[in-house]
Amino acid sequence: MKTAPIFMKQWLAANKRTRILSGDQWYLDFAAKILPIIKLSPLFEGDDNAQKNAAISLCMYFQDVIARTGGWKIFSDTYHSLYNTYLPFYQLSDSYIPDEINPEDIAFVLWTLKSHPALNEPDEYALHNPHDKGLSALAQEIYKLMDENFEEAPINETPSSSWVTGTNLLDTPSTPLPEITPETRLSKNVEYSLEYSSGNPLLYFTTYKELCKFFVEVLKWEDTLSSLLPDLQHNKEFVIYANSKGMLIAPDVAAYFREAHNPMYNAERAAAKGYELFCRPGTCPFDLIKYGMGQGILPEVQLPFPDGKEILHKNWDFIARYYLCEYYEGD
Repeated sequence: MKTAPIFMKQWLAANKRTRILSGDQWYLDFAAKILPIIKLSPLFEGDDNAQKNAAISLCMYFQDVIARTGGWKIFSDTYHSLYNTYLPFYQLSDSYIPDEINPEDIAFVLWTLKSHPALNEPDEYALHNPHDKGLSALAQEIYKLMDENFEEAPINETPSSSWVTGTNLLDTPSTPLPEITPETRLSKNVEYSLEYSSGNPLLYFTTYKELCKFFVEVLKWEDTLSSLLPDLQHNKEFVIYANSKGMLIAPDVAAYFREAHNPMYNAERAAAKGYELFCRPGTCPFDLIKYGMGQGILPEVQLPFPDGKEILHKNWDFIARYYLCEYYEGD
Protein backbone atom coordinates (compact mmCIF):
# COMPACT_ATOMS: atom_id res chain seq x y z
CA MET A 1 0.00 0.00 0.00
CA LYS A 2 1.21 3.44 -0.88
CA THR A 3 2.62 5.28 2.10
CA ALA A 4 0.40 8.21 3.04
CA PRO A 5 2.07 11.63 3.24
CA ILE A 6 0.19 12.16 6.50
CA PHE A 7 0.98 9.82 9.37
CA MET A 8 -1.59 7.85 11.31
CA LYS A 9 -0.54 9.56 14.54
CA GLN A 10 -1.52 12.92 13.02
CA TRP A 11 -4.94 11.59 12.09
CA LEU A 12 -5.45 10.08 15.54
CA ALA A 13 -4.33 13.30 17.21
CA ALA A 14 -6.91 15.27 15.22
CA ASN A 15 -9.55 12.80 16.40
CA LYS A 16 -8.22 13.01 19.98
CA ARG A 17 -7.89 9.27 20.39
CA THR A 18 -5.11 6.70 20.38
CA ARG A 19 -6.99 3.57 19.25
CA ILE A 20 -6.99 2.89 15.52
CA LEU A 21 -10.45 2.19 14.09
CA SER A 22 -11.16 -0.02 11.10
CA GLY A 23 -11.88 2.96 8.83
CA ASP A 24 -8.89 5.09 9.76
CA GLN A 25 -6.56 3.79 7.07
CA TRP A 26 -9.21 4.50 4.41
CA TYR A 27 -9.47 8.14 5.53
CA LEU A 28 -5.70 8.44 5.69
CA ASP A 29 -5.50 7.16 2.11
CA PHE A 30 -8.22 9.62 1.14
CA ALA A 31 -6.15 12.41 2.67
CA ALA A 32 -3.37 11.35 0.33
CA LYS A 33 -5.76 11.88 -2.59
CA ILE A 34 -6.81 15.31 -1.30
CA LEU A 35 -3.33 16.59 -0.58
CA PRO A 36 -2.14 17.02 -4.21
CA ILE A 37 -5.28 19.06 -4.97
CA ILE A 38 -4.59 21.28 -1.97
CA LYS A 39 -0.97 21.71 -3.01
CA LEU A 40 -2.07 23.02 -6.40
CA SER A 41 -4.33 25.62 -4.82
CA PRO A 42 -2.92 29.09 -4.05
CA LEU A 43 -4.86 29.01 -0.79
CA PHE A 44 -2.13 27.19 1.15
CA GLU A 45 0.74 27.72 -1.27
CA GLY A 46 4.20 26.89 0.06
CA ASP A 47 3.05 25.87 3.55
CA ASP A 48 3.47 22.11 3.96
CA ASN A 49 2.02 22.01 7.48
CA ALA A 50 -1.01 24.06 6.50
CA GLN A 51 -1.59 21.81 3.48
CA LYS A 52 -1.53 18.67 5.61
CA ASN A 53 -3.73 20.24 8.28
CA ALA A 54 -6.22 21.17 5.58
CA ALA A 55 -6.25 17.60 4.24
CA ILE A 56 -6.84 16.23 7.75
CA SER A 57 -9.63 18.74 8.49
CA LEU A 58 -11.41 17.94 5.24
CA CYS A 59 -11.16 14.22 5.98
CA MET A 60 -12.54 14.85 9.46
CA TYR A 61 -15.50 16.57 7.85
CA PHE A 62 -15.98 13.67 5.42
CA GLN A 63 -15.73 11.13 8.24
CA ASP A 64 -18.34 13.00 10.30
CA VAL A 65 -20.79 13.34 7.42
CA ILE A 66 -20.54 9.63 6.66
CA ALA A 67 -21.08 8.74 10.33
CA ARG A 68 -23.63 11.55 10.87
CA THR A 69 -22.02 12.28 14.19
CA GLY A 70 -18.91 13.93 15.61
CA GLY A 71 -17.49 17.44 15.57
CA TRP A 72 -19.03 18.58 12.29
CA LYS A 73 -22.53 17.55 13.34
CA ILE A 74 -22.03 19.26 16.71
CA PHE A 75 -21.11 22.47 14.92
CA SER A 76 -23.86 22.26 12.31
CA ASP A 77 -26.65 21.43 14.76
CA THR A 78 -25.57 24.04 17.29
CA TYR A 79 -25.24 26.71 14.64
CA HIS A 80 -28.72 25.89 13.33
CA SER A 81 -30.22 26.14 16.82
CA LEU A 82 -28.77 29.64 17.16
CA TYR A 83 -29.26 31.11 13.71
CA ASN A 84 -31.86 28.89 11.98
CA THR A 85 -29.43 28.04 9.20
CA TYR A 86 -26.55 25.59 9.04
CA LEU A 87 -23.69 27.88 8.07
CA PRO A 88 -22.60 31.49 8.17
CA PHE A 89 -21.77 33.46 5.01
CA TYR A 90 -23.42 31.18 2.44
CA GLN A 91 -26.93 31.36 1.02
CA LEU A 92 -28.06 27.74 1.19
CA SER A 93 -30.18 26.59 -1.72
CA ASP A 94 -32.76 23.80 -1.83
CA SER A 95 -29.96 21.47 -2.98
CA TYR A 96 -28.22 21.83 0.40
CA ILE A 97 -28.85 18.69 2.45
CA PRO A 98 -27.86 18.50 6.13
CA ASP A 99 -25.90 15.35 6.99
CA GLU A 100 -24.72 15.03 3.38
CA ILE A 101 -21.59 16.47 1.78
CA ASN A 102 -22.08 20.03 0.53
CA PRO A 103 -19.68 22.42 -1.25
CA GLU A 104 -20.72 25.17 1.18
CA ASP A 105 -19.66 23.03 4.15
CA ILE A 106 -16.28 22.39 2.59
CA ALA A 107 -15.86 26.09 1.82
CA PHE A 108 -16.58 26.92 5.45
CA VAL A 109 -14.04 24.37 6.72
CA LEU A 110 -11.46 25.97 4.42
CA TRP A 111 -12.46 29.41 5.69
CA THR A 112 -11.79 28.37 9.28
CA LEU A 113 -8.31 27.23 8.25
CA LYS A 114 -7.54 30.60 6.67
CA SER A 115 -9.27 32.73 9.33
CA HIS A 116 -8.42 32.47 12.99
CA PRO A 117 -8.87 34.47 16.19
CA ALA A 118 -5.97 36.26 17.84
CA LEU A 119 -3.52 33.79 19.29
CA ASN A 120 -1.46 35.73 21.83
CA GLU A 121 -1.79 39.39 20.83
CA PRO A 122 -4.96 41.29 19.80
CA ASP A 123 -3.56 41.95 16.32
CA GLU A 124 -2.74 38.31 15.59
CA TYR A 125 -6.08 37.47 14.03
CA ALA A 126 -6.44 36.47 10.37
CA LEU A 127 -9.28 37.46 8.04
CA HIS A 128 -10.20 35.76 4.78
CA ASN A 129 -13.03 36.36 2.38
CA PRO A 130 -15.47 33.40 2.59
CA HIS A 131 -16.38 34.07 -1.05
CA ASP A 132 -12.79 34.16 -2.29
CA LYS A 133 -12.62 32.60 -5.77
CA GLY A 134 -9.66 30.38 -4.90
CA LEU A 135 -11.44 29.08 -1.81
CA SER A 136 -14.64 28.37 -3.76
CA ALA A 137 -12.73 26.62 -6.53
CA LEU A 138 -10.88 24.36 -4.09
CA ALA A 139 -14.13 23.57 -2.28
CA GLN A 140 -15.72 22.46 -5.55
CA GLU A 141 -12.76 20.20 -6.42
CA ILE A 142 -12.78 18.57 -2.99
CA TYR A 143 -16.55 18.13 -3.15
CA LYS A 144 -16.25 16.34 -6.49
CA LEU A 145 -13.64 13.95 -5.07
CA MET A 146 -15.77 13.25 -1.99
CA ASP A 147 -18.82 12.66 -4.14
CA GLU A 148 -16.88 10.13 -6.25
CA ASN A 149 -15.81 8.25 -3.11
CA PHE A 150 -18.95 8.68 -1.02
CA GLU A 151 -20.28 5.12 -1.39
CA GLU A 152 -16.90 3.62 -0.44
CA ALA A 153 -16.27 5.71 2.68
CA PRO A 154 -16.51 3.63 5.87
CA ILE A 155 -18.34 4.54 9.04
CA ASN A 156 -16.06 5.07 12.01
CA GLU A 157 -18.06 4.11 15.06
CA THR A 158 -16.23 6.38 17.53
CA PRO A 159 -17.29 9.99 16.85
CA SER A 160 -14.75 12.75 16.52
CA SER A 161 -14.62 15.47 19.16
CA SER A 162 -15.43 19.16 18.68
CA TRP A 163 -12.73 19.93 16.14
CA VAL A 164 -14.42 22.70 14.14
CA THR A 165 -12.94 26.07 15.07
CA GLY A 166 -15.43 28.15 17.01
CA THR A 167 -17.72 25.31 18.09
CA ASN A 168 -17.17 25.90 21.81
CA LEU A 169 -18.07 29.56 21.39
CA LEU A 170 -21.51 28.61 20.12
CA ASP A 171 -22.34 27.33 23.59
CA THR A 172 -22.30 30.88 24.97
CA PRO A 173 -25.87 32.22 25.03
CA SER A 174 -26.59 35.58 23.45
CA THR A 175 -28.29 37.62 26.14
CA PRO A 176 -30.47 40.61 25.29
CA LEU A 177 -29.44 43.95 26.75
CA PRO A 178 -31.56 44.63 29.85
CA GLU A 179 -33.96 47.52 29.38
CA ILE A 180 -34.14 50.36 31.86
CA THR A 181 -37.54 50.47 33.51
CA PRO A 182 -38.87 52.64 36.35
CA GLU A 183 -38.07 49.74 38.69
CA THR A 184 -34.44 49.39 37.54
CA ARG A 185 -31.90 50.25 40.21
CA LEU A 186 -29.23 52.26 38.46
CA SER A 187 -25.77 53.13 39.69
CA LYS A 188 -25.08 56.78 40.46
CA ASN A 189 -22.76 56.99 37.46
CA VAL A 190 -25.55 55.83 35.16
CA GLU A 191 -28.12 58.11 36.78
CA TYR A 192 -25.89 61.16 36.40
CA SER A 193 -24.95 60.21 32.84
CA LEU A 194 -28.54 59.81 31.67
CA GLU A 195 -29.59 63.03 33.38
CA TYR A 196 -26.72 64.86 31.67
CA SER A 197 -27.55 63.39 28.24
CA SER A 198 -31.33 63.78 28.55
CA GLY A 199 -31.72 60.01 28.50
CA ASN A 200 -29.36 59.16 25.62
CA PRO A 201 -27.38 56.03 26.59
CA LEU A 202 -24.28 57.03 24.56
CA LEU A 203 -22.08 60.01 25.35
CA TYR A 204 -19.03 61.08 23.32
CA PHE A 205 -15.83 62.82 24.39
CA THR A 206 -13.04 63.85 22.05
CA THR A 207 -10.16 64.03 24.53
CA TYR A 208 -9.18 62.64 27.90
CA LYS A 209 -9.37 66.19 29.25
CA GLU A 210 -13.03 66.43 28.23
CA LEU A 211 -13.67 63.01 29.76
CA CYS A 212 -12.10 64.04 33.06
CA LYS A 213 -14.21 67.18 33.17
CA PHE A 214 -17.29 65.00 32.83
CA PHE A 215 -16.06 62.67 35.56
CA VAL A 216 -15.56 65.52 38.01
CA GLU A 217 -18.37 67.92 37.18
CA VAL A 218 -21.12 65.47 36.29
CA LEU A 219 -20.27 62.16 37.97
CA LYS A 220 -18.85 63.90 41.08
CA TRP A 221 -15.63 61.88 41.06
CA GLU A 222 -12.67 63.02 43.11
CA ASP A 223 -10.42 65.35 41.11
CA THR A 224 -7.21 63.37 41.46
CA LEU A 225 -5.23 61.56 38.76
CA SER A 226 -5.61 58.19 40.46
CA SER A 227 -9.42 58.59 40.51
CA LEU A 228 -9.80 59.58 36.86
CA LEU A 229 -8.80 56.35 35.10
CA PRO A 230 -5.22 57.42 34.31
CA ASP A 231 -4.71 54.39 32.04
CA LEU A 232 -6.88 56.25 29.51
CA GLN A 233 -4.86 59.47 29.43
CA HIS A 234 -3.12 58.55 26.17
CA ASN A 235 -6.39 57.65 24.43
CA LYS A 236 -9.00 59.79 22.72
CA GLU A 237 -12.42 59.60 21.03
CA PHE A 238 -14.26 58.02 23.95
CA VAL A 239 -17.73 56.51 24.07
CA ILE A 240 -19.57 56.11 27.35
CA TYR A 241 -22.46 53.68 27.39
CA ALA A 242 -24.79 54.18 30.36
CA ASN A 243 -27.02 51.16 30.75
CA SER A 244 -28.87 49.09 33.29
CA LYS A 245 -25.78 46.96 34.00
CA GLY A 246 -23.49 49.93 34.63
CA MET A 247 -21.35 52.42 32.76
CA LEU A 248 -18.96 51.27 30.02
CA ILE A 249 -16.12 53.37 28.65
CA ALA A 250 -14.60 52.58 25.25
CA PRO A 251 -11.63 54.59 23.96
CA ASP A 252 -10.64 55.18 20.33
CA VAL A 253 -13.93 53.99 18.82
CA ALA A 254 -16.21 57.05 18.70
CA ALA A 255 -15.60 57.62 14.98
CA TYR A 256 -17.60 54.47 14.14
CA PHE A 257 -20.92 55.41 15.79
CA ARG A 258 -23.32 57.48 13.68
CA GLU A 259 -25.42 59.61 15.99
CA ALA A 260 -26.42 63.24 15.57
CA HIS A 261 -24.75 64.26 18.84
CA ASN A 262 -21.46 62.52 18.03
CA PRO A 263 -19.12 65.11 16.47
CA MET A 264 -16.45 62.48 15.79
CA TYR A 265 -18.42 60.18 13.50
CA ASN A 266 -16.38 59.52 10.38
CA ALA A 267 -17.93 57.28 7.72
CA GLU A 268 -14.64 56.68 5.91
CA ARG A 269 -12.81 55.59 9.07
CA ALA A 270 -15.76 53.43 10.08
CA ALA A 271 -15.66 51.69 6.72
CA ALA A 272 -11.89 51.23 6.83
CA LYS A 273 -11.33 50.15 10.44
CA GLY A 274 -14.69 49.56 12.11
CA TYR A 275 -14.50 45.80 11.58
CA GLU A 276 -11.85 45.69 14.31
CA LEU A 277 -14.65 46.01 16.86
CA PHE A 278 -15.70 42.48 15.90
CA CYS A 279 -12.29 40.90 15.27
CA ARG A 280 -9.76 42.49 17.60
CA PRO A 281 -10.32 41.38 21.23
CA GLY A 282 -10.48 44.21 23.75
CA THR A 283 -11.16 46.94 21.19
CA CYS A 284 -14.69 47.59 22.42
CA PRO A 285 -16.95 46.11 25.14
CA PHE A 286 -19.32 43.65 23.54
CA ASP A 287 -22.43 45.22 25.09
CA LEU A 288 -21.59 48.44 23.27
CA ILE A 289 -21.12 46.57 19.98
CA LYS A 290 -24.45 44.81 20.52
CA TYR A 291 -26.20 48.07 21.29
CA GLY A 292 -24.67 49.75 18.25
CA MET A 293 -25.75 46.96 15.89
CA GLY A 294 -29.20 46.74 17.45
CA GLN A 295 -29.76 50.46 17.03
CA GLY A 296 -28.34 50.58 13.52
CA ILE A 297 -25.73 53.19 14.43
CA LEU A 298 -22.76 51.26 13.04
CA PRO A 299 -23.92 51.43 9.41
CA GLU A 300 -20.54 51.71 7.71
CA VAL A 301 -18.61 48.93 9.45
CA GLN A 302 -17.49 46.32 6.93
CA LEU A 303 -14.91 43.61 6.46
CA PRO A 304 -11.95 44.62 4.27
CA PHE A 305 -12.85 42.73 1.11
CA PRO A 306 -15.58 42.82 -1.57
CA ASP A 307 -19.11 42.54 -0.14
CA GLY A 308 -17.55 42.98 3.30
CA LYS A 309 -20.40 45.16 4.56
CA GLU A 310 -23.13 42.65 3.69
CA ILE A 311 -21.10 39.75 5.08
CA LEU A 312 -20.45 41.53 8.37
CA HIS A 313 -23.94 42.89 8.91
CA LYS A 314 -25.58 39.52 8.19
CA ASN A 315 -23.13 37.51 10.30
CA TRP A 316 -21.86 39.96 12.91
CA ASP A 317 -22.89 37.92 15.94
CA PHE A 318 -21.11 34.79 14.71
CA ILE A 319 -18.06 36.81 13.65
CA ALA A 320 -17.91 38.35 17.11
CA ARG A 321 -18.20 34.92 18.73
CA TYR A 322 -15.49 33.54 16.47
CA TYR A 323 -12.95 36.30 16.92
CA LEU A 324 -13.62 37.86 20.34
CA CYS A 325 -13.59 34.51 22.18
CA GLU A 326 -13.92 35.16 25.92
CA TYR A 327 -14.69 38.82 25.21
CA TYR A 328 -17.95 37.75 23.58
CA GLU A 329 -20.66 38.31 26.20
CA GLY A 330 -17.84 38.57 28.76
CA ASP A 331 -18.06 40.79 31.81
